[in-house]
Amino acid sequence: MPENQGKGRGKGILKTFFAVTGTVLLMAVVYLAAIMLQTPADGAAGSFVVEDEPETVTRMQPAQFSDAQSLAAQFGAPLPVVPSLLLRGQAGNTTHDGQNVRVASLQYEGLVVTAVRPASAAPLLLRSELSVSLVSDLTVLNHPAVLAARGGAKCVYFTGESAAYSVYTPQADEDAFLEVLKHMTWTK
Repeated sequence: MPENQGKGRGKGILKTFFAVTGTVLLMAVVYLAAIMLQTPADGAAGSFVVEDEPETVTRMQPAQFSDAQSLAAQFGAPLPVVPSLLLRGQAGNTTHDGQNVRVASLQYEGLVVTAVRPASAAPLLLRSELSVSLVSDLTVLNHPAVLAARGGAKCVYFTGESAAYSVYTPQADEDAFLEVLKHMTWTK
């Protein structure tokens, strides 16, 4: 009798093993089928990426400024400034693709910094008369930038967290222009 009990116990263990293995395989097949049959909309719903709502910019009265802090406060985002140069600035409104856009312009002697908010309005900054050249190591205020030039006219374009910027000079040596960019800082 003890011999038959060992055979019965062995059969019970095998049955349990095959039942567990079968269940695991069935769960794996169901999981793979669910993944393969998932639509892109289903995947987006379970995504961990949180997309920001497009920023809405309210209209404001156009205004002139002589200090960068007041201009940045009116603009609603940090602005790149050249601390050692005298500033004249203005802020106002425009539209792009049906949305309100805030525009700020900082005018220095021989240099113009323009900013738009939201950053999606960056195409408003493009100067069609300039040719864009990709310089892989060019950064402005720790943001990757693109240089556009024709003759003595130079412009760099870059984007911050909530706004897009251009720094333009109608007549400058490239080395002198890049040196001015190194001295720029953020103001709020």
